[in-house]
Amino acid sequence: MNDFLKLYREEKKIRDLIKRSVFTTKILNNIITYDNHDLQFKITHIKECDTWSQSVVVNIKVCGRLRSWSWNSDEYRTSNITIKRSFRSSVERNRRIRIYAGKKVSNYLMLFGVRRYNVEIGKVAIVDSL
Repeated sequence: MNDFLKLYREEKKIRDLIKRSVFTTKILNNIITYDNHDLQFKITHIKECDTWSQSVVVNIKVCGRLRSWSWNSDEYRTSNITIKRSFRSSVERNRRIRIYAGKKVSNYLMLFGVRRYNVEIGKVAIVDSL
């Protein structure tokens, strides 16, 4: 793991390659609505985990739509994630974003030699567009 972080810090081309990638995760279904989302996200920073020496913490920047309990949701019962009133709490919103984004990020970092279970999603920055 230290090899990946060392390579990430020293090689600008690899750092730019990782940060340039835009990931998309989408499930839109009228029948099963509890899992509906349409998110785009980018990796903004990767650092070593404080508690586990083999783990990495990945910060992301996110935009898109997520299932909500709001009256102004669309036909798939999703709302824009920048509207705070559309969700019960920002903690719950960010937890669900971490779950959806964690799968894609861990699969991508596996190409660089990082094990899937060693990837954590840290800070989630909510933006209008990427």
